[in-house]
Order: sequence, then C-alpha cells, then structure tokens
Amino acid sequence: MSRVSRKEDQFYDMMHTLSKDVLATVTLWNEITRGWPETKDRIPEVAALEIRCDADENTILDELNTSFITPFDREDLDDIARNLGEVGDLAEGTSARYDIFDVHVMIPEAAQMTQLVVDCMKEMVILFEHFHDFKKDPLVREQAKKIGMIEDEGDLIYRNALGRIFNEPDDPIHVLKWKSLLDPMERTLDYCKAITNTVLAVIMKNA
Repeated sequence: MSRVSRKEDQFYDMMHTLSKDVLATVTLWNEITRGWPETKDRIPEVAALEIRCDADENTILDELNTSFITPFDREDLDDIARNLGEVGDLAEGTSARYDIFDVHVMIPEAAQMTQLVVDCMKEMVILFEHFHDFKKDPLVREQAKKIGMIEDEGDLIYRNALGRIFNEPDDPIHVLKWKSLLDPMERTLDYCKAITNTVLAVIMKNA
C-alpha cells in the first residue's frame, strides 16, 4: 500500500504497545496489593514500569503533533493515549500511597478492584490487537462492551467498600485513608471505560 497507509498503521502499533505496558504496570500493582505488606519492596518496580508507559504515551502524542495524516480524529487518538497513560499513573501513585499511608492490612475490596483493573487491561490489549481493523472486525466492539461490564462490577465493589468503611467503629483516619485509596482505584476503572467510549465513538464516526 501507500506510504500514507503505513504511516497510519504506526499509530495502531503504538497504542497496542502502550496498552501492553500499562497491563504490565497494573499487573504488578495487583500483585503488590494482594501480597501486601510482604510486597512493599516492589513499589519502585511499578514506578519504573510507569516511566515506560509515559514514554509510550509521549511517543504517540509527539507523532500526533507532527503527522499530517492520522487513522481517525486527532482528538480521539489524543484521548485514548492520555487515558491509557492515566491508568498507569494511577497504578503507580496508588501503590506508592500504601507505604505513605502506612497501610498495615489490605482490605479485601482493594485487591478485588486492582484485579478488575488487570482484567480490563487484558481485554484492552486484545482490543488494540484488532483495532487497526475496527471498521470490519466485530471483536473490537465486543471487547469494549466487556470492559464496560467489568467497570460496572468495579462500581459496585467501590460503593459497597465505602459503605462498609463508613459504618465501621469510629476511626476517622481509617476512613480517610481508605477513601483516599479506593477513589483512585475507582478512577482507574473509569479511565478504562472512557477509553472504550472513545473507541466506540470512533467506530460510529467511521461506520
């Protein structure tokens, strides 16, 4: 095909690379959460992975700023890259807070939510494997719907966790600590949903 077509293809490759690196980041975050506090020493590894995600995101944005031709709307491409980057940022920032907030015992809902983030990103990687053919491949839409269902499950766990924490014996520090940890976990899932909303919008615009 033409040089232009190959130029467009690189955006799909870069999104796929970023999604895989974000998956590696959230997978480690989940492992740290599930193994806490024995996994405390692995927190710097999350920061190192997140730096790689930042580099991937910047590569996409730099290319976007210099490319005349893009495979779909620039704004949508920008949203996908930035929201994927936010997932990695929140994974790194929240894992660091475990230590900053001196968490001794991990509540079960925390591990449930980080596992859901991993589940979302696993589906996301599959989505971006097929995204180059989004006009013809129904799997792209199916993956977006799967991620939306996982995010809905996370909303329920988040609300139940907050309800339980606020109804525990009087300990305002405990409540503040866990709300400050659960909120970014919930936002991470929101960003996953936002990515799929953009993907679905791209499909609709180009139908």
